[in-house]
Amino acid sequence: MVSGRRSITLRSVLLSIALVSIATCMNAYLGINFGMGFGLGAITVIIAYALFSKLMGGTWRSEISSVLIASSSMLTAHYTLGFLIYLIENEPQASLPSWLVPSRDVILGKILDLKYWIGPLSFIILALLLSTIVGLIFSLILSDEFIRSKKMVFPFTAISASLIDSCFKGGVVAKIVGYSALAGFIITLIQYLTKFIGLDLTSIDLTPMLPEGFAFAISLSIGFMAVGYVMSAKVSLSLLFSGLFTYLVLAPILVSYGVIKPAKTAMDFYNNLVFNFTISPALGIMILGGFGLSILLFIRSRLSGSRGGGELGYAHLYKVLFKGLIENKRYLLILVSIAIAVHVLAYFLNPLNPLPPITSLLFMAYAFFIASFIEFVIITKMAGETGMSMGFASMLLYDMPIFLTGYRGYAAYWVLPLLRPSPWVGSGVICYLKYRREFDVDAKDVVKAKFIGWIPSLILSIIVVIFIWKFIGFGNEVMPAISFLQLRFYYKMLATGNIAGTVDPFLFIGGGIAGALIELLTPASMIGVAMGMLLPPHYILPFGLGGLLRLYTDRRFGSEFFKEKGRLIAAGVMTSSILIQVLMSIVTAKL
Repeated sequence: MVSGRRSITLRSVLLSIALVSIATCMNAYLGINFGMGFGLGAITVIIAYALFSKLMGGTWRSEISSVLIASSSMLTAHYTLGFLIYLIENEPQASLPSWLVPSRDVILGKILDLKYWIGPLSFIILALLLSTIVGLIFSLILSDEFIRSKKMVFPFTAISASLIDSCFKGGVVAKIVGYSALAGFIITLIQYLTKFIGLDLTSIDLTPMLPEGFAFAISLSIGFMAVGYVMSAKVSLSLLFSGLFTYLVLAPILVSYGVIKPAKTAMDFYNNLVFNFTISPALGIMILGGFGLSILLFIRSRLSGSRGGGELGYAHLYKVLFKGLIENKRYLLILVSIAIAVHVLAYFLNPLNPLPPITSLLFMAYAFFIASFIEFVIITKMAGETGMSMGFASMLLYDMPIFLTGYRGYAAYWVLPLLRPSPWVGSGVICYLKYRREFDVDAKDVVKAKFIGWIPSLILSIIVVIFIWKFIGFGNEVMPAISFLQLRFYYKMLATGNIAGTVDPFLFIGGGIAGALIELLTPASMIGVAMGMLLPPHYILPFGLGGLLRLYTDRRFGSEFFKEKGRLIAAGVMTSSILIQVLMSIVTAKL
């Protein structure tokens, strides 16, 4: 804490728990049904400032920041627990151990007797907590390396910092945020209201109008454009040109050679393209690109006689992590203790059964020390450079290796990755450490606020999913559970052995080489390039337009314009626009 004033107060804790509870319930609904979620960042700042400053006699920056950090810190079990229940209900051949989920008779009978649930819930809670603690250690040790990278701007966190700044500066700053938020609210609301008269102003699908083989769609969201503006221009423009090339150049070529099938809508075409081609080079860029970058940096440092450094290659970051653990005996003791615990669990529970326990132990060692670190770096870089994160890498890092062991079942695909160090913690911790001066907090404040949000959200997410299962159910009009439906067929493919080349090894390796060269030799971002290949076409143009606008304002008015006004305008527009998008999407889906 910079100012010396307490960031964690009783009122901040109570408000944080209330807000994170609301966010947990909303994200459980959105995650189960649509595979999406969002935080209450901007709303949190507005509510906390209005409540503390206007009704409780005043507040200070670090207190508002602690509420923001805590209320956005969700450690949830609804996705894991919900899907396991859904799987038991809908796949008669699925066999899962009783320590992971209650028996089929209990699930089908909707029995809530604690003796059936205490084991599975205890395992899931313990696994998530251990996983999160190790992810937190990774974050604290590696934070300085990520923060030093100019590409790691964490767009959403930068916007939150601007909002807090506007609250305390008032005057012109507050007006900029207020007017831009009002504009974003009105424009987006009008876009969605027109749907009721049969006019869609939220997106345009150009695919039916294009020649066969071409696919493109445009989201008209000014919120996404604001996100592209806050990103580093290098990242958003890398995403733009990569996406345009993918959908307007590469896709027609692939269709002409019969590699993928054309489709009448952009989303259908996207599904054909991503799972039959682009996932391989994109994952290669994100995963192998880091290895390639490490090798190229090592070669360059030897040729130039310098040590190189600072770049976010796996080798460099792993060296920093190892050094940090040696220097901090407390971190080392915690990590070693957790590593022993999860490896013992993996051996005795043997999720890879009927394979021998030693197989589970060896895979746990790989997941804990290698795969999780790679995924941690990938997700943190994605969040830092683009403001988004996706779990595609887990398919190659965990699912494919498990499949290649000869295992045929369901449990291992959920248990072993569940025990690994969480790769998602870094993106939610390092972002606040990067802007700690703006938030007036230090690392201890961030960690405390995180646990204030994590614990209640974990407990509540379990309660919510059990309530939904017991009284509403999955796979009906109220809870369509679309994300579970997709996962069901994906894991059934793995569990039955009916899999056909999800990842092409040649494209994967080629993507890795290209990614390393892009990062080292050009100003482009390899994460931006990969994201352009993985995102649906709707998002390409708004993100890219935001990047072009950022490039223009930086050159026309100087980089200070972004810090003084641009980021504030984007904060207001993005906050109100995306919030209305989520709310109106739910409303229009129900009507």
